[in-house]
Amino acid sequence: MPANGKIIELQALIQRHLSAPVVRRDEVFATGITELDAVLDGGLQKGTIVELVSRRLSTGGTSFLHAILRNAAEQGRWSALIDGNDSFDPQSAGSAVLSSLLWIRCRKVEEAVRSADLLLRDGNLPLIFLDLRSNRPAELRKLPDTTWFRLQRAIEPTWATLIALTPQPLIASAHVRLGIDANFDLSALAREPEENLRATRLQLLRKRIHRGVEDSLRCAEAG
Repeated sequence: MPANGKIIELQALIQRHLSAPVVRRDEVFATGITELDAVLDGGLQKGTIVELVSRRLSTGGTSFLHAILRNAAEQGRWSALIDGNDSFDPQSAGSAVLSSLLWIRCRKVEEAVRSADLLLRDGNLPLIFLDLRSNRPAELRKLPDTTWFRLQRAIEPTWATLIALTPQPLIASAHVRLGIDANFDLSALAREPEENLRATRLQLLRKRIHRGVEDSLRCAEAG
């Protein structure tokens, strides 16, 4: 979906068709992925940005995306997927996921970021994915840090969680940054999604925790 000329249409679509279930500000959304929920202290925190870094193709990022979307759909939650380079395969997600998913197809990083900003400010969706893994590295490097801090300021007062999938550490304002690592080949397509998830390793790279008005930062940097 091009950013210019489609933003108003997108906003109208959200207002007409989507209504997020009522959630408490302190509610934690369990993803259903045991290792991920453990790292996140029980699940996805509201008002936070989680960055999942997949440095190579076929490292498990799509498995995480599908698993979280399925879990959200089973709980009756609407989600949005902002597809940074129109690379999402809807057939692989399944009909149950698609019935509760707003899929925004973009071609440029700028379009994707503007769509994320709009959805966060609209406030109707509790779970938003921003997939930038297929965008060109040169395009991603042009984004200033102020872009991400603007999204941080937009999300923190809300009940939403933004999960950004990136090919490299990118979001300076992310509350949590995790590295995803696996080595899948074509045989992974024949395996059950849960089996692929178990073969995927998570590495905590950064974690910032909010406690009331205090903001403590715990970092585990791995280069």
